[in-house]
Amino acid sequence: MIRISRCLKQYPKTAQLRVFGSSALTFLQQNIHQEKLSLRKVFDDQRFWETINSSNYQHSKQSQERKLKFWTKPRKSVVEGDTGLFQNPYLTSPDGLRRFARKSRKDAEAIVKQLREDTSFDALKSYIIRLDQLSDILCRVIDLCEFIRASHPDDNFVTAAQECHEEMFEIMNVLNTDVVLCNVLKEVLTNESIRKELSSEEIRVGHILLEDFEKSGIYMNPKVRERFIELSQVISIVGQEFITNTEYVGTSFVEIETDVLEASGVSQMVLQQLSKDLSGKFYKIPTYGYLPYSIIRTCPSEYIRKKVWTAMYSCPEKQIKRLKKLVRLRQQLAHIMGKPDYATYQLEGKMAKSPKNVKNFMNTLIEYTKPLAMEELKPLADMKHDNHCKDASEILSSVRPWDRDYFGSMSLLAQPRSVKTMSFQSLNCYFSLGVVIQGLSDLFQSIYGIRLEPVVAKTGETWDPEVRKIQVISEANGVIGVIYCDLFERQGKTPNPAHFTVCCSRQIYPNETDYSTIQVGSHPDKSKFQMPVISLVCNFSHTQADDDSICLLQLSEVETLFHEMGHAMHSMLGRTQLQNISGTRCATDFVELPSILMEHFAKDLRVLSRISSHYATGERVPKEMLVNYQQENRFLEHTETFSQIKMAMLDQRLHSLTDNSEDIVTVYHGLEKELQVLVDDRSNWCGRFGHLFGYGASYYSYLMDRAIAAKVWNHLFQHDPFSRAGGEKFKNSVLKWGGSRDPWRCIADALDEPRLINGDNWAMRYIGEVKNM
Repeated sequence: MIRISRCLKQYPKTAQLRVFGSSALTFLQQNIHQEKLSLRKVFDDQRFWETINSSNYQHSKQSQERKLKFWTKPRKSVVEGDTGLFQNPYLTSPDGLRRFARKSRKDAEAIVKQLREDTSFDALKSYIIRLDQLSDILCRVIDLCEFIRASHPDDNFVTAAQECHEEMFEIMNVLNTDVVLCNVLKEVLTNESIRKELSSEEIRVGHILLEDFEKSGIYMNPKVRERFIELSQVISIVGQEFITNTEYVGTSFVEIETDVLEASGVSQMVLQQLSKDLSGKFYKIPTYGYLPYSIIRTCPSEYIRKKVWTAMYSCPEKQIKRLKKLVRLRQQLAHIMGKPDYATYQLEGKMAKSPKNVKNFMNTLIEYTKPLAMEELKPLADMKHDNHCKDASEILSSVRPWDRDYFGSMSLLAQPRSVKTMSFQSLNCYFSLGVVIQGLSDLFQSIYGIRLEPVVAKTGETWDPEVRKIQVISEANGVIGVIYCDLFERQGKTPNPAHFTVCCSRQIYPNETDYSTIQVGSHPDKSKFQMPVISLVCNFSHTQADDDSICLLQLSEVETLFHEMGHAMHSMLGRTQLQNISGTRCATDFVELPSILMEHFAKDLRVLSRISSHYATGERVPKEMLVNYQQENRFLEHTETFSQIKMAMLDQRLHSLTDNSEDIVTVYHGLEKELQVLVDDRSNWCGRFGHLFGYGASYYSYLMDRAIAAKVWNHLFQHDPFSRAGGEKFKNSVLKWGGSRDPWRCIADALDEPRLINGDNWAMRYIGEVKNM
């Protein structure tokens, strides 16, 4: 029932301002606040940012001092005047988060009591809205805690978030098995006199919630429902442990015989950085950092490359045990729900609908992609065997994962270029973080009629002073949402880029009066809504440029930022009455479509050229630099797509297991040999594939949405990436509906292909027929 869904030098340094006294600093801050802040300046001019955001820097400093002074004592209060994270007045401290969770639990219990006791006609008419409100109360705590666990720098906050998450997750599972609530919902949906009073959106949410009840074993006997709750809770805990440990390698170093490594052709510079064992007979090559990558790229010896690669991509045996336990628990959950396997259970309600349809889609992708991957690998196989590879089987058996970087580097060096590789290093000078954010704003203005506008957060509103707050402004409706950009590298953050929905968009509920913990917006028609609050988290680094520090992005990082902003726009523009279907709260195999579509914009030469601006000169990036970069970036692109296919197949294979005795690593190696391309039959990398928990039988979604996004791009934006007509078409066909409309209908409208509405086997194969994703 409850649903859950990752210009410079214009202002002197603050230290220099202090020479003129605090009054000069205050005067400058007041003048700055009166001006319309520049996106580029807010992200690119660190001195300027520290000046206008000095209150949050001071707050952060005081928080650290309190933490050091009172670390042994519980902290209940903070500096007077603190706003609280995301303007939630409870979130000024870890204890405040606990109080917010207790308040939310109390509010949820009151709604549950009313839902159980009031069975009047008017109460039944509003039943689905009240269920949605119950879901919103719990999700706001759960989603918030997921964000804090991943990104907050204070360990005390992280601990509190873990406690509150577990508590709320358990409440959610209990409610999902509440027979009384489910039976009343069924009455509401089947009673025609009540149903005719409901909006189409309420009916959609009602059926979604009913499906969630059914997936939680609502019709099972009480012992089965209790077992479902228990299994769900344990799966959540084991899955979190699995995710937390995916970065760890099986061993910190691998030993190679001294004489073998010295005779292998590895450079003296690399050898000098390696240590030896006590006997001096072995070099100890670390399995992390740049040294092992350097050896894999440059060492002619396959024996050494294979040994180093295998160690780098393996995990501890304890991690394999965690994965096996996770798979086994999911098998048990599917079994008590009367399903043959977890994949079958998980795919109900998804676009793909069944493992069979996923298999058909994947097989179509393989048919299109495998020949292209073999064509890419043939030059590498020829290098390895002096042009002796004649057929596909020789190519596939010849080139292994530890060969890719070595022979790939040789192949790239052999290709003619009009621009030297070293010039690619200067590409990032044209794409500072501020330039890219401003470019995104300009793009959104062109295609959607919205723009990004920075504001200075209130004291205590952010978790780190480097976080920038951005308001999303619609030319038709004013402020429609808020994005908190935590984009700079910081110790303790989640290592992977992520988009977090802290609060989703929804209309204010009829009986809602307490707005203290939410940010409220208004439509032109005077109706109020809970503004979507999003946190974008990345780990971009600053570079010293002249006398200033500035963040310059590689084009791969530009693509990452565009991707995450795609999720954010889905949250901003997916405006629905109810939170269960707002923005990114939609089918798992549909949710990546807007973000992957944004990757097409990030790769388009016209877009990159228009948004580029050299951080020092303001000049646009030379077109030939972009062309050459993209030619190099497309190297082995189909092979990379096939690697994603293998991951999706592994996800399906593991979650289709019915025999607990099967060895996880054996299944992984068997699949690698079956699919053939870059076969890994040496490592136990499957234990480092974190998405096996997060996606759980639905990792195919990424490939499916890549295929759909390619078709949408070709249909709407290929001719003109700044097309307002294309943007309006995509917004009105896909984005604005969130999860309130069948995704197949959304795609059918976007592509002007009505046959897709059925979402049948033909539709899955049609989507899979894409060569360039």
